[in-house]
Amino acid sequence: MTARGTVFLLAVLAALLGYLWVFEIHPRAPAGPPPAPPLLSVPFANVARVELRDRDRTLTALRSAAGWTDPAGRPWVAGTVTDLIETLGSLRPVMVVDPAPREPADYGFGRDARRLELVTGDGQAALALELGERNPAWTGLYARRAGRPEVLLVGAVLGWELEKLRAAAP
Repeated sequence: MTARGTVFLLAVLAALLGYLWVFEIHPRAPAGPPPAPPLLSVPFANVARVELRDRDRTLTALRSAAGWTDPAGRPWVAGTVTDLIETLGSLRPVMVVDPAPREPADYGFGRDARRLELVTGDGQAALALELGERNPAWTGLYARRAGRPEVLLVGAVLGWELEKLRAAAP
């Protein structure tokens, strides 16, 4: 091999090493803002009551030594309430759809909107959500934190967990 060929191969090797350093090895800055916190910020074990209010029905689950029961003491189907709480503990808002909606009813909010409330053992509200309609693609659900105007889009898994809760009511 000639000296010129050796120099050429070294240049190619340096270019490849440079590419690896810049695009593969070099630490990257995080892309975008940090993720939003989960909807439920208290530990699962601190939740003592779950209440879902619809127009015509209120479902309540109370934590007891025997598990989750309704106010009359009838047990909930095993895992249903637990699955909802665990989902809320890991589910993060996908985005803020509208920071100050002029017509909240467009998202399904208002007097007849569903409301979900989780309360800790000492009576503190752990989470209070007003739940609206599904988005047009049915990939998410509109929600608002109690007392806050902004409309959040959360994953459709919350809608599915609420349907499981309704179906499993004692």
